Amino acid sequence: MVAVAASAWGTWSLFLRPTGLPGTVSGPVVLLMMGLWALPLALREPATSWDRRTVGLLALNTVCDAVNVVTFFAAIEHTSVAIAVLTHYLAPVLIALAAPRVDGTAVRGAPAAAVIATAGLALVLEPWRAGGAALGLGAALGATSAVAYAGNVFVVRRLAARIGASRAIAYHSLLAAIVVAPLGAGHLDAIDAGDLAYLGAGSLLLGALAGIGFVAGLSRIGSARAAVLTFLEPLVAVIVGWTAFGEGLGPIAALGGALILGAGLWVVRAPARATAAPG
Repeated sequence: MVAVAASAWGTWSLFLRPTGLPGTVSGPVVLLMMGLWALPLALREPATSWDRRTVGLLALNTVCDAVNVVTFFAAIEHTSVAIAVLTHYLAPVLIALAAPRVDGTAVRGAPAAAVIATAGLALVLEPWRAGGAALGLGAALGATSAVAYAGNVFVVRRLAARIGASRAIAYHSLLAAIVVAPLGAGHLDAIDAGDLAYLGAGSLLLGALAGIGFVAGLSRIGSARAAVLTFLEPLVAVIVGWTAFGEGLGPIAALGGALILGAGLWVVRAPARATAAPG
């Protein structure tokens, strides 16, 4: 489920590029639609008790997601896409390193696999070809989004255990849409019916359904394994850009892709061991 969800997220360009909308406009709309699509499934979840810890987890999930979206979009605006994506995908390395302490489970070789997958992603993206792109601010924003993304993985796993995967996706998406709505304020008139069709389809397939599948799979395989498997997203995104939009693909990209896939296969098959009680 995690691998399918991550691969699906790599096709977002097929739904976003035809609209021509900036991320500050499409982001809030997608989050809102995700929440609405997932809401009927959320209402079918078993009843839950909304204690202080559950409410806190939902609030933290919302904040992490909002920070992730805002800083990643800003990174793309200030530097090359390659550098923004590469720094954003420091998140799996952070997750693999923190999982033994936070989740209480260590997957043998997960940190090394995350580092290898990061190297593979670098070979696919070739950020050194960015030329005069602003490195400092863009990379810092990308790294900030990575920290928020990593935190979100740990938070949403705990939240879903309490309220269910569908409810976690629906509620945090609706709240995050409200948080980031000011980014697109004043530009909603740029959205037409065709744009809504693309965004609606993407938010259903890649947002609500893939998101629910990811959270459900995350609860089964743990954060460390899931983190490395999410490297499938940028790999698929690069392949989509190459096949659908004619974007160039460097000659060493195949080696990078092999490293990513190899790292993913390793963590899926590697044994796990308990380290301490989850925090």
